[in-house]
Amino acid sequence: MKLQIDNQPKTLTSNKYMFSVGLVGLPNAGKSTLFNLLTKRSVPAENFPFCTIDPHAGIVEVPDSRIDKLAAICGSGKKVFAAIEFYDIAGLVKNAHQGAGLGNQFLSHIREVDLILMVVRCFKNDDIIHVENRVNPVEDEEILNLELCMADQNMLEKILPRLEKEMRGKDKLADQKIELVEKILTVLSELKPANSLVIDPKEFDKEVIKWRQTLNLLTDKPILRLANISTDGENLSYNSDFQLDIALESSLSEMTLEDRIELGVSSETGLDQMIRACYSKLNLATYLTGGPMEARAWTFTNGSTAPECAGKIHTDFQKKFIKAEVSSFQDFDACGGWKIAFEKGLVRSLGKDYIMQDGDVVEFKIGG
Repeated sequence: MKLQIDNQPKTLTSNKYMFSVGLVGLPNAGKSTLFNLLTKRSVPAENFPFCTIDPHAGIVEVPDSRIDKLAAICGSGKKVFAAIEFYDIAGLVKNAHQGAGLGNQFLSHIREVDLILMVVRCFKNDDIIHVENRVNPVEDEEILNLELCMADQNMLEKILPRLEKEMRGKDKLADQKIELVEKILTVLSELKPANSLVIDPKEFDKEVIKWRQTLNLLTDKPILRLANISTDGENLSYNSDFQLDIALESSLSEMTLEDRIELGVSSETGLDQMIRACYSKLNLATYLTGGPMEARAWTFTNGSTAPECAGKIHTDFQKKFIKAEVSSFQDFDACGGWKIAFEKGLVRSLGKDYIMQDGDVVEFKIGG
């Protein structure tokens, strides 16, 4: 990537934040098999600064064919894909909120992730035991939701007295914060997730609405419901967000790309699609930079401005942002690079208010 600072090209490394996904499910739902598949695709942690990985976590690249094309156009010596971090969280059991199974340890692990990937078994197989001695994906989801709601309720009930004691008289927004907690508790008592409570901005101060995020409620997190199915077997009906035959994906992972194509299997696997579905559910998008050293995908949250996205490369870039030269990937690819894209008027010079779009190919201009 070329960056113009005081008219001298520079190359800088990333300090981007890594978004995380926690795999949650009942025992034998296929969660650990899925995690093993993901870790086969994981990349070294050192490729992504400021990330620490334990044995139950792996950084996984987000499949993106645009990076391969960008690297070819720019003659890049290195390709860096967007990535998200996956955590294998121990199987949840009924009454985990009361300490059953790993109890609070399990629930505390979920609080650390940005997205919950809820793995629910939908296939019938008498050789694989179900913890409840039956296969019913709807009831499984109900158990998972119940445990998450009850965990949040228990936590809020414990902190509410402290809030009332410590905040009143010291925090001018204390009454609003306490009212908000009480509203969330009412929703949770009805076994509805906290994120089902939509707050009217006119009802609460914006600082109170922002404060809600600090509560880090399990049921305020986005959830992607994944149905673990059997392509060739019998499956029970379940209204999921995504379907995946985890056993089949495990078999495909042992094959070469050539073998899969010979069998008529798409070069893009269901696992690829699932990874991208998680990325999308996190409300993430990608902008691209390319040069002789590397072709790179950079992660940003949808709705981010050009300076905020420049700050993903280096924090100083957000403050020193001048403008962004932007081409859509489609135009950049069709033109074979910047030169012809400029000649055809397909590169826009955009300022601080520009909202970045997925697939933007960018060169940022930075002041001294």
